[in-house]
Amino acid sequence: MGDVILALPMVQTLKKLLPDAMIDFLCIPGTEGVLANHPDINKVIPYDKKGGDKLDKFIEVLSEIREEEYDIVICPHRYTRSALLTYYSESKVRIGFAENSLAFLLTNKIKYIKDKHEIYRNLELVKAIPGLEYDESKVTLKPCLYPSDEDVKTVNRLVNKSNLITFAPCSKWFTKQLTMDRSAEIARKLMFDGYNVVLIGGAEDMNYCTELEGRIKDDSLNNLCGKTTPLQSYLVIARSKAIITVDSAAQHLGAASDTPIILIYGSTNMSFGFYPLTSRYAIIENDKIECRPCTDHGRDKCPLEHFRCIEDLSANEISKSVQDLVKIKTG
Repeated sequence: MGDVILALPMVQTLKKLLPDAMIDFLCIPGTEGVLANHPDINKVIPYDKKGGDKLDKFIEVLSEIREEEYDIVICPHRYTRSALLTYYSESKVRIGFAENSLAFLLTNKIKYIKDKHEIYRNLELVKAIPGLEYDESKVTLKPCLYPSDEDVKTVNRLVNKSNLITFAPCSKWFTKQLTMDRSAEIARKLMFDGYNVVLIGGAEDMNYCTELEGRIKDDSLNNLCGKTTPLQSYLVIARSKAIITVDSAAQHLGAASDTPIILIYGSTNMSFGFYPLTSRYAIIENDKIECRPCTDHGRDKCPLEHFRCIEDLSANEISKSVQDLVKIKTG
């Protein structure tokens, strides 16, 4: 989902540069919800690349792409399957990164600069459109999200307290995710400081957040994990004083909402180009160990079996970062 959110400035900028363009967006199921109601997107094409007959699914989505007869296909991914879809789309203009394993199938190739922010990397792809007059004044860096009136009503029903801090401690990768002990320590410190804490996450995070809720046993903790859509989570974040999150899609929802962000890095860091670009933020990380970053995505376990990148973090430092950012926002 984070990749989808970070691709939106590319879509929004493209629509400003080419107002008459019809822009379709291909993404995997479970991420398309964040694109709902977006005025710059003509159609969302879901592509379920997991489970079942993968070849049949590939052919099915490729057939849909070919039927549209796209003038331009932009591929912000560097993976084989994405390159094949781009090539077999039969579009005359196929734009992507030169580091793609099948880059020779592209007509226009852009260098992938590892330490550049993902939003800027994606905008380089827009610049590669032949004959396009790239006007910097029309560039947008902030992802725009469009919750519905029903989304607002749902959040009004679920969240009825003030002085909120949104907390997103989970990731699909173990080495990005907070340990249960560390999450409990952070939540208790926030509540001691007078905040109401709202947990958010996907359905896959429900067991974690239910266990955390059981440990805390306090009315100041509201567990919304698995109960809100991405756009509803965005609204929850927008109502909060700040969001505390690991390196996951929640940080990008926070950036879209202009909410101050406390971003906790475990096995990754900001050198890979994934950090808040359009919102105030503080970085919490253990920079005293030489083994990190150990990966650009995440791992299922700590390769050195000590997990100090998370275990050594201080709840007091995180709480102080919250206070500092909140003071800036309100002051």
